[in-house]
Amino acid sequence: FAALGIRGAEGCVATSGDAPVAVTAASAVKLLSPDILHKTDAGMVRLDVAPERVPEVVRELLADAARRFPHARVDGVLVQAMQRGLIEVIVGYRRDPELGPIVMLGIGGTLAELRRSYSVRLAPVDIEGARRMIDEVPELGMLQGFRNLPRGDCSALAHAVSALSRLAALPAQGGRTVEEAEINPLVVGRDGDGVVAVDGLVVFAAQARE
Repeated sequence: FAALGIRGAEGCVATSGDAPVAVTAASAVKLLSPDILHKTDAGMVRLDVAPERVPEVVRELLADAARRFPHARVDGVLVQAMQRGLIEVIVGYRRDPELGPIVMLGIGGTLAELRRSYSVRLAPVDIEGARRMIDEVPELGMLQGFRNLPRGDCSALAHAVSALSRLAALPAQGGRTVEEAEINPLVVGRDGDGVVAVDGLVVFAAQARE
C-alpha cells in the first residue's frame, strides 16, 4: 500500500512480551500471521490498549494464538498508535472471474459487513471516477460538511481509491498478480489531514488457488 502512495499507520513489531516497545498513547495490538487473514474475526486484535499494558497484551496474544492456532505461522505482534478521524471506510480490490478487476468503496470498520452501502467500478479508475464513487455512498455525504460537520479530506480519499485500483495494472509491469486486496479501515481525516490505512489484506493469485 505504501508503494501505491497510501500512507499507513506507524507501528512496531514485538516478538515477545519482553521486547521493548516505545508507545506513549493508546495502541492497537494485532497478531501478525499470514495464515490468519481476518484477525479481528479470529479474536487476535486488542484496541485502546494503555501503554503500560502493551507488554502484557503482547504475551496474551502470542499465548492465545499458540493455543488456538497451533499450526499458524506467527511473525510477532504489531503495535500501532490508535488512529482518529471523521469516518472509517473500506476500499477493496479484486479480480472478478466474469467482470475482471474491480474496485469498491464503502463504509468501513466493524460496520463493513452490516451496512451494504458501497460503490463499485471496473479498475483502474482515475481521480474523477473515484470522486464519483465517494458521491455514491450516502454516508460519505458527511465529508462534504453536512449540517456544519467538519469537512473531510475527499481529495486524499479519491487518490487512495484510484491508487488501489491501479493494482489492475501490476501484471503488465511484471509484478505478481494480486487476486484481491482490502484496506479496512481507511481512516479519513479532516480536510488537509489525509487518510491513513489502519489494517489491510493482500492475496496473490497463487495464494488464492491454494
